[in-house]
Amino acid sequence: MFLCMFALKLAILLALCQYIDMVCIYCGGNTRVTNSRPQVRSNQVWRRRQCNKCGALFSTTEKNDPGETLVVKVDDGNQESFLIEKLFLSIYESMKYRKNAVADAKYLTQTVINKLSHSTNNGVIDSKLITKAVLVSLNRFDKIAASHYLAFHSN
Repeated sequence: MFLCMFALKLAILLALCQYIDMVCIYCGGNTRVTNSRPQVRSNQVWRRRQCNKCGALFSTTEKNDPGETLVVKVDDGNQESFLIEKLFLSIYESMKYRKNAVADAKYLTQTVINKLSHSTNNGVIDSKLITKAVLVSLNRFDKIAASHYLAFHSN
């Protein structure tokens, strides 16, 4: 039910946002949207655009910036801005022994952000929910990294 409501809201937003002016990357002329597809899992919108001036075709991907739209409610009740870098570093620190730790941490960070974007309450996320989402993702990916993460992020 929640996913259906989310998809409906996203479709309405897409209909409104596709008319926002964007200039051509080649000549600077105005463009129009010829095709648009929501990517519900990654909370993105893919658009095919065509320049009205030179006729060039190009694709764009639009997504929200969690650092601008999400706020974290910490244990003492205060709120602070969501920092993607802080999330990435905490995941990276728990898996830095891996051969491809940076790439793995990057993809896991994006996975956690996608999960959190669907479970937000008016843009406010409890820090415990972030910890839980990271632990679930790490447990599925690498149990050793999950225990490293838990050692530093348990209450």
